Amino acid sequence: MRYHDIDWDEMWRQSRANKSWKKKKSCDWDRRAASFAERNLDSPFVAQFLAHLQIEPEWTVLDVGSGPGTLAIPISGQVRHVTALDYSAAMLAELNKGAQAAGRDNITTVQASWTDDWQALGLARHEVAIASRSLSVEDLRGALQKLNAWAGKAVYVVDRVGAGPFDPDLFAAIGRNFEPGPDYIFTLNILYTLGIHAKVDFLTLESSRTYPSREEALQSYRWMVDDLTSKEEERLTAYVDARLSRDNTGAWQLIRQTPPRWALIWWRTDGV
Repeated sequence: MRYHDIDWDEMWRQSRANKSWKKKKSCDWDRRAASFAERNLDSPFVAQFLAHLQIEPEWTVLDVGSGPGTLAIPISGQVRHVTALDYSAAMLAELNKGAQAAGRDNITTVQASWTDDWQALGLARHEVAIASRSLSVEDLRGALQKLNAWAGKAVYVVDRVGAGPFDPDLFAAIGRNFEPGPDYIFTLNILYTLGIHAKVDFLTLESSRTYPSREEALQSYRWMVDDLTSKEEERLTAYVDARLSRDNTGAWQLIRQTPPRWALIWWRTDGV
């Protein structure tokens, strides 16, 4: 078989169909918005991402799947304007609160999804388009083409490496097989078939995570698994409790065996 005979789109769809987790709906993210926003304040992921981001003060940035502004708010301090697009109204409400608290008035929020008609929404082309950990879509090829079309200078995509944010040991502990689904290598190869030769950097987060309460830690792990049975809930609780400890501030720290890893895939759209 030759490389050009490989149908990366079809392979991606097949791998996605076999993954162990379900795509979250907007209502799922609405319920999680407040706690998600709080946990991502001062996230080490942000510092790693910003260290690779090449932007100019007069540029505009489109953040697709912005969530509560994890990237949009800090980036807004470095550019002329940021447009934050997300399909969760609650996430955008958290973003607006965070922007107000940070004194940022150069962020516009748009409630929309990947499949909406961005042109009909009046979404202008920006110098930079970002899709960070938000590529859980039905049509990856189409989403990448959309980002490329809406970016005058560059595109930055963050995608999973292997399990990404999921903890494979949790699935083993509750007695389930774990299939992570397609990761960054599919994205990279689909870009190649589009004639886009992207660069890749890897972001590895710490193995430990701090939570304000035990229940928050449990909830973050419940989020990984769909349709827990009562027995699985007991095993999940035991798994999390075995890895939790209190620090001297009273916060709860959880240490996992496999740290989350992400791929930062980026390319220029202006030929530079």
